[in-house]
Amino acid sequence: MRAGSTGEASAFILLTTGLVGGILSGLLGVGGGIVLVPILVLLLHYTQKNGQATSLAAITLTALSGAVSYGTAGDVRLLPAAVVAVGGLAGAVIGVGLVRRLSENQVRFVFALLMVAVAVRLLWPTTGVGDTAEVAALTPLVMGGYLLAGLSMGVLSALLGVGGGAILVPAFILGFGMSPHEAQGTSLAVMVPVSLMGAWRNARHGYTDWRGGAWLGVGGVAGAPLGAWLALLLPAEWLSRIFAIFLLFSAVQLIRRARAQRIAS
Repeated sequence: MRAGSTGEASAFILLTTGLVGGILSGLLGVGGGIVLVPILVLLLHYTQKNGQATSLAAITLTALSGAVSYGTAGDVRLLPAAVVAVGGLAGAVIGVGLVRRLSENQVRFVFALLMVAVAVRLLWPTTGVGDTAEVAALTPLVMGGYLLAGLSMGVLSALLGVGGGAILVPAFILGFGMSPHEAQGTSLAVMVPVSLMGAWRNARHGYTDWRGGAWLGVGGVAGAPLGAWLALLLPAEWLSRIFAIFLLFSAVQLIRRARAQRIAS
C-alpha cells in the first residue's frame, strides 16, 4: 500500500481535490486523471501507483455523470462505444499487468511524459476538425479500428490512471468521422467500464483507495458542470496556457522526485 492511509487525507480534502479536478476537466476539456494524479502524488503523498489507481476509481464516477449528460443530448454512439469498450477492457488488463512489472519510478516517469504531451496539445490545439465529417459505417475494418483504439485506450488508462480520452477523442474525430460532441460523449461512455476495470484490477494488488476515489469522484461530478460553465465566460487560450505550465511544472517535479529516490536507493 501507499505511504500513509486514507484517513490521513480527510474527506474534505479529497472532495475539494476532486472538485478542482472536475472544474479543470470541464473548463479545459482534459481528463480528470491528468489533474488528480499529480495532486495525489505531490500534495497528498500517495505513491505513484496508488494515486493512479485511485484516480481510476474517481474517473468512473465522473465519466458516468458526463456520459449521462451527453447521452440525454443524443451525443453517445452506443454501438461503437460497446465495440471500443471490449478492446478497452482487454487493454485495462494488460495495463494493470504493466503496472505490476514496472517500478514506481518508471511509472512516474511515463506519467510525466504524458503530462508533457498533454501540455503540448493545450499549447497547440487543433480546431475546426470533425464538424462536417460523416460517421464511418460499421464495416469489419472499422470495427477492427474501434477495437484497436479501445485496446490502446485501456492500456493507457490502467497504466497511468487517466481516462484515455486523449486517445479516443482524436481517434473518433479524425479516424471515424464523429462530431466533437459525439466523440466526447462516446469516449466518456467507454471510460465507465474501462476505468472501473482498471481500478478493480489494481485493487487486487492493493493499489486502489476506494474511499478516496469515491470522495474524489463526488467532487469531480460537482466540479465538471461548473468548469463547463466557466469555459463559456473565460478566455480559453490563456487558461490552456496556464494549465499547460502547471502540467510541465508537475512533470518536472515528478521526474525530480524519481531521480532523488533513485539516488537514495
